[in-house]
Amino acid sequence: MKEAKNIRVLLVCDGLGHSTGYYVVAKGLREAGIEVILGGYQIPKQIVESAIQEDADLIGYRIMDGAPEVLVPRLVGLLKEKEMEDTPIIVGGIVPPPTIPKLKAIGIKEVFPPGSKISNIADCIRDYTRAEI
Repeated sequence: MKEAKNIRVLLVCDGLGHSTGYYVVAKGLREAGIEVILGGYQIPKQIVESAIQEDADLIGYRIMDGAPEVLVPRLVGLLKEKEMEDTPIIVGGIVPPPTIPKLKAIGIKEVFPPGSKISNIADCIRDYTRAEI
């Protein structure tokens, strides 16, 4: 019988403040059986480098301080440059509602606002990584 691979999620954020939700999500995902790599504050180029080094199955990008309409497309573009466009990205945090369709149009799988259920985030990660745990 083939052993199931753990899902590896790289969690990163756009700033150093407002980190409680970041850690709550990390803890909840770990409790759901998902391996979480805490990347902390990183710019898009660093996120791509970390995703490569950590062999991440999915990137979770917490946006609170930065401009999602600038940072997220930059991350998507850098992943394409590294031929990693198949790496799913989910975004959490404060994203203006008019920006959400724009993010989804460039390939973001889901946007989770503050107060989202951890179970919904975990289910989304499982759906987009197609891994069994």
